Amino acid sequence: MSTVVSYFQARLGAEFSIAGSALSLVLAEVQPTANPEAFSLTFQGPAMPQLEQQTVILERSGDDALAIFIVPAVRHSAGMQYHAVFNN
Repeated sequence: MSTVVSYFQARLGAEFSIAGSALSLVLAEVQPTANPEAFSLTFQGPAMPQLEQQTVILERSGDDALAIFIVPAVRHSAGMQYHAVFNN
């Protein structure tokens, strides 16, 4: 298992602030993909405002800031989900 996957698995359920915004996203899922060198993340955010497909800077106390490209995926009663895919 890669160090990057381990980093995110250790932060499941953690809240990440979006730099320059009052919004935050919660890491809801770390999923392997069909490619063993890749994985995806699912973040949960509020229903509104819905973020556009973009690179966001995620910040969390005690961690370095991360630039992650997110894509809006699913809107449901709990809010909006966003996906990010990583290829090693």
